[in-house]
Amino acid sequence: MAKSEGERKRSQEEIFNTYAWWDKGCALNLINTERCDYIESCIERVFGSHTLQQQEILEIGCGGGLICEELARRGATTIGIDISQAALNTAREHVQQIDLGHMAHFEHGAAEMLPYANGSFSVIACLDVLEHVRDLQATIREIARVLAPGGVFIFDTINRTLISRLALIWVGERLFRRNGLVPGLHDYRSFIKPHELQTQLSAYDLQVHEMVGFMPHLAGTRITLGPGWFKSVSYVGYATRGR
Repeated sequence: MAKSEGERKRSQEEIFNTYAWWDKGCALNLINTERCDYIESCIERVFGSHTLQQQEILEIGCGGGLICEELARRGATTIGIDISQAALNTAREHVQQIDLGHMAHFEHGAAEMLPYANGSFSVIACLDVLEHVRDLQATIREIARVLAPGGVFIFDTINRTLISRLALIWVGERLFRRNGLVPGLHDYRSFIKPHELQTQLSAYDLQVHEMVGFMPHLAGTRITLGPGWFKSVSYVGYATRGR
């Protein structure tokens, strides 16, 4: 029997054009503070304490602007780039609503062909995006090109394991649709093993300083996410470009 329209898996382009970025229950929204905490910690490890406000940060695959907006709240100047015009419209509208349009800017473009000059940014962030790009090698090459010498690249992606497939696709896309894990959001074949990403980064003179799991932790009575030993689902890390 043919699937109904409501059951049909949509393309990733369709999903991101209608994604509920700012819903309180959206998984990316729920973990946004923790992701930005990690970005800020990497910046401080590379440039020193209280240096976030000195940076112009490029976020590749900014979607609806969650990370750009939060980093702008913390005092950084941010530029988000994405291929989805609908997502960019959402990002622009939301940042204007809270009067941060002068700190967070959004532009249309693809990760594989960034419209910026060589060495334009001291910080580049790309979280939950590398597993969605059309060409990973071209994306890493472009990141290395527009990252300034000594600059930091911060990433977060999904490991290609049976556990990640079970957690995010077999279970996640069936039981947690209201949290944004909609059918078709992930393609297991595009998940990236840590050693594969390490090889790509090293090929373009990006030195990895950390590559660890992004996993649940108990903070008092609250479950939060942060760096840890378990890399079998998702992992985070940062690299710097050689001088």
